[in-house]
Amino acid sequence: MKWNYRIVNATTENGGEDWYCLREVYYDDLGELIGHAAPCLGAETMDGFKKVWQMVLEALALPPLEEDDFTTKETEA
Repeated sequence: MKWNYRIVNATTENGGEDWYCLREVYYDDLGELIGHAAPCLGAETMDGFKKVWQMVLEALALPPLEEDDFTTKETEA
């Protein structure tokens, strides 16, 4: 399984209205979206945290995902 950070329009969390959230997004072995979960942003070192923050910046450069893009509604990691 692979994962990264992405922005997800989580409308179900906002009564059907747009609600853009940072999420950990999970992919199956074929690269298909399978789920998402609220992230925990942390690392054991400041260098590690800088790498995490770089992943967040990469997520901001990609188009937002919609909840309907996932094969499951939510994944708890």
